[in-house]
Amino acid sequence: MKEAIRQKLGVSSITEAGLKLNLAHNVLNSWLSNNLTNAKVEIALLKLGLREDERLIKRIEKLKSEYKKNEIRKQAYEKSMREIKVLLKEIEAT
Repeated sequence: MKEAIRQKLGVSSITEAGLKLNLAHNVLNSWLSNNLTNAKVEIALLKLGLREDERLIKRIEKLKSEYKKNEIRKQAYEKSMREIKVLLKEIEAT
C-alpha cells in the first residue's frame, strides 16, 4: 500500500505523501502502521483511487451497514412521529 501511495503521488516518502494529502504530520504513516481508523486518511486514499486495501474495503462495508441501520431507524422514527401527530390531533379535536 505504501508503494502504491508513493507512486500515485510521485513522492519518495510516506511523510511527503501525507503532506501532499493535507494530513497532519505522520497521520498517514500511523494509519498504515496500525489498525486505527481515520476518516481523513481513508477519504484521501479513496480519492486517489486506492480501493484494494483490505482495511478500506472492510471500512466501506461497515459504513454501508451503519448507514442502512440508521436509515431504518430514521424511517421508524418518522413513522412513530406521524402516528403521534395523528393521535395528538385526535386528542385535541375531542
